[in-house]
Amino acid sequence: MSNKSMSKMDMRSAIVAFSVVAMLVVSFGVSNVDAAASPVSLTSDISSADIMEGDFVIATLTVTSSDNTYRKMEVKLTANFPGGTSWTTLFLDADGNPISGDLVSLGKQDSTTVQLAIFCDGVCSAGDTNTVQVYGQTDPRWYNSGTDSGTTSGCDDDNSCTDTTPASSSSNVTNTISISLTARTGGSHTLACDSASDSGNNEMFHGTTYQWGYDLTNTGWNDDTYTFTTSVNDGSVDDWTISAGLSNKALTGQSDTSNTAVHSAEASMSIKPSDLARPGVYKIGLQATGTNSGNVEGCEFDVVIKQPDLEVKDTDISFSHSSAWINSRGDSQRVTIYATIRNNGGTVDSEGIQVKDVDVIFLVDGSQLGSVQTISSLGYGEEVTLQAFWNPGRAHDSDEVGIPIKVSVDPSVDIQESDADNNIATEHFKVVKTKASNPSFYMSFLSLVGAVGAAVIMSAYYRNKDSEE
Repeated sequence: MSNKSMSKMDMRSAIVAFSVVAMLVVSFGVSNVDAAASPVSLTSDISSADIMEGDFVIATLTVTSSDNTYRKMEVKLTANFPGGTSWTTLFLDADGNPISGDLVSLGKQDSTTVQLAIFCDGVCSAGDTNTVQVYGQTDPRWYNSGTDSGTTSGCDDDNSCTDTTPASSSSNVTNTISISLTARTGGSHTLACDSASDSGNNEMFHGTTYQWGYDLTNTGWNDDTYTFTTSVNDGSVDDWTISAGLSNKALTGQSDTSNTAVHSAEASMSIKPSDLARPGVYKIGLQATGTNSGNVEGCEFDVVIKQPDLEVKDTDISFSHSSAWINSRGDSQRVTIYATIRNNGGTVDSEGIQVKDVDVIFLVDGSQLGSVQTISSLGYGEEVTLQAFWNPGRAHDSDEVGIPIKVSVDPSVDIQESDADNNIATEHFKVVKTKASNPSFYMSFLSLVGAVGAAVIMSAYYRNKDSEE
């Protein structure tokens, strides 16, 4: 093979090799990895970051040129998201101002600091992950002082020549730095109220304080402190007593994974209905506001104020004697009748009438016994025992269980109740007929005889004892 042929082959090989290198350079530039050797390098102060929804994070980049040939090196910075989901980025100078065209200039063996702001906006939401890659395309600015672009035409008085090739078209690419990003919710929390109070349901009665549990959890990334407000939709009265149970509660954010981190708290509201609240369903509200985040979360639940429920049962009637007598002259044994009255409900009815000055009557054989008795007040769960004195007017017949005794609570129905059928109780009392003599006289006589006999026996005992001595 001739030298000429060898020369052509060498030339073709060189061209092919050059083409391959050029293609690799372009390929590397497009894929944001290291391409042609560049005297400029990039470093970042972070390799990963948590970025809050609707907020941004700053990466501080240092751009350094090791070149000692060119008096000025232009660097076109680019931020790329290889995953295909782009978040907003902005290159800023050291003062936080946007860099025009994302272009920075370096002198010989020079460096500068650039800030990269990455925003979590648009398609960015809590839990998303992304990666941003940053690289620079470098282009030296030629001068006529020894090294130029191959021509001296167009050079001005300061010996600089016009450089018509922008850095963004350069195939000289810096190293690529990658920053891993995780989107977070900076300030968020949940507030969950129980479905029932400590009594086991949602019923409430006047004069009673209830505990209603709830759970507060800081689901945000940042620490926060919470304040609380309560509400009740009672437009008629405003003297409900409600306390949130917590005040200025601080909870650590999810970013703190240590064993000492406290992300949630259990607490209880205390609720005492107004003494004037009428029966019905009321909505109680609780809100927790993050002091740092401004985030507001709340929960609501219904409570039921019960109607009054006055009650007297048959078994609530009792007597001082198991039975009594009446003689032919109409004299009878005195009997005390007892009746226990209670309130199983609220103390205000649907008309706003309070359970006060409650009337109670005793009836014997269908007729009222004595005067009306009055209970000054009767709260939920309270009970009062009344009594009436009775001298039977007749003996019960053989076909009767006994003399019918009734007790009626609120006989005039002044109070609206949830159950008015339990306001009357009935019992029967046995009264037997005796002879005209008063049995109590015979009992007294027998007692007297017994006492005298005992005295005689004791006297004889002591006389005998004295004689023996």
